Amino acid sequence: MYGYANDEKASGSSMVFGLNQGVKMVKLEFNPNGGKDNAAQDCLDIAFEFPGGSVKNYRQFPVTKAIDKNGNQVTDPRSAEMKAAFNEFNAKISQLMKCFVSEEDLRTALGAATGFKSFCNILSGLLPRGFETITIDVFCQYQWTSKNDNGSKYLEIPSNVKQGKVFVFAEEGRYEPVTINSKESTFTFRGESHPLVSSGAKKIAIEIEGKTLIVDENKGLIYVKVSGDDVVLHPVTRTDWFMSSNFAKSSTSEEPIQSSWD
Repeated sequence: MYGYANDEKASGSSMVFGLNQGVKMVKLEFNPNGGKDNAAQDCLDIAFEFPGGSVKNYRQFPVTKAIDKNGNQVTDPRSAEMKAAFNEFNAKISQLMKCFVSEEDLRTALGAATGFKSFCNILSGLLPRGFETITIDVFCQYQWTSKNDNGSKYLEIPSNVKQGKVFVFAEEGRYEPVTINSKESTFTFRGESHPLVSSGAKKIAIEIEGKTLIVDENKGLIYVKVSGDDVVLHPVTRTDWFMSSNFAKSSTSEEPIQSSWD
């Protein structure tokens, strides 16, 4: 069922691969005509405006089916697969909403949800006045597979939060990407490669501007802000698996890209 769930565990577009700072959610509302050409279809209509003016729709539809380990569709809401699908959906929406309201208020309010429409209306009712002006940070990735003949892929907002945080409070200041190659024991910052240092307990040490950051050894992408004598780590990160996967490739034939920003 719908409710709260813990989320822990393109050409002409101003979206970029990786961290997008200063994004605004300009719409979140129930829409009974979310189908093609405004056909009748319930949805949670969400839209984001990225710095530079690009608007990206993030329309969410009711959970009606899941896929079991054998690739078969499952629709029984009592099944483990459907429960997992609801939890995945709820975790994504909960993570987004916690950029605007407290976890306690969100959890309490969603306890009254009786169905999809009720769920959507509770969410929109929780948003503070002027939420459209509040900035958040959003992670974007490439489509897993290309839908074009030339093999190119578009950027997308992830459909789930399995690979890491997608929506977080806007962090002040400009954060820059650090890509980590554990196999070669190097990391890249501002276009230059540097050696990694193991710090034990499945951790690695990264030295930037004379300051040492300790991160999990499975990290492949982090973001840092150099502020005076401090180097601050952004909460959005991705693993080395993610950075070698199709999610980090701009086309079906390319190598994983370096994270960038506008």
